[in-house]
Amino acid sequence: MLDVGEKQFAERALQHLFIGSQLDGVKFGVGAGAILIRFMHYTTNQEPDDLWINIESKWTVLPNGMKNYPSSEDEMEELTEEEEYNLVFKLRRDKVVDIKLGNSVPHLFIVFQSGLTMFVNGHHNLYECWQAGDGAGYTGEEWLIVATPGDHIATWVPDDFK
Repeated sequence: MLDVGEKQFAERALQHLFIGSQLDGVKFGVGAGAILIRFMHYTTNQEPDDLWINIESKWTVLPNGMKNYPSSEDEMEELTEEEEYNLVFKLRRDKVVDIKLGNSVPHLFIVFQSGLTMFVNGHHNLYECWQAGDGAGYTGEEWLIVATPGDHIATWVPDDFK
């Protein structure tokens, strides 16, 4: 179960990084089932400006006003690789206005200016569902937030982030 203090700290770090950024592109993985989505800060001088989310679980884009979210991958539709890329295309250049985590599971909710929400499953007992970070190396230069197995969240942030 997600620790409240860990959740709040990770949420603040995610909000610091992603709010105001725009969905910028996608990097193709070695195969279906993993996707890396890039975000950039274009309208502000916010640092870091080069951000990404690596998704290794099911995800989808939900309409504005959705109240009932899936609680695990079992409740989510299986998307083809083409359907996933179409969802990314639908969100291209859309600005992030909020980002939050689920209450007891580190599901990731990225809310866009259009009203659409990207929902990324954060529950799995054996593997990391998603990672978010900065830089071009995709391992987090200074920032890394990870949904870890067993419904936990891990964060690596600069020492001066409180």
